[in-house]
Amino acid sequence: MNESHKSCKELYDCSSEQLDKLISLAREKGALGSRLTGAGWGGCCVSLVKESESEKFIQEIQSQYYMNEKEKLEVEINNDLNLYIFSSYPASGAAVLNPEHEVWY
Repeated sequence: MNESHKSCKELYDCSSEQLDKLISLAREKGALGSRLTGAGWGGCCVSLVKESESEKFIQEIQSQYYMNEKEKLEVEINNDLNLYIFSSYPASGAAVLNPEHEVWY
């Protein structure tokens, strides 16, 4: 993940100052890996964090990034920071359902 972000930033120039700062902070606060996702250019990042550390990680990113950077960000930060940073679990991804057999392929 870290190398993927580095190549997106250096080879394709599709990161931003704010996104690089967020990713750097995420790694500093315990992310095993962090990279931009989506279209980049200041969009979103995804970070791999141990489940046991996820709540602390979220709290630290909220307080040390979002609250400190809210003047510079192009979105309005309100009291619901859970819209901006949240945890999720890996899933199997897209699948095709065969309705005749009710089996996922």
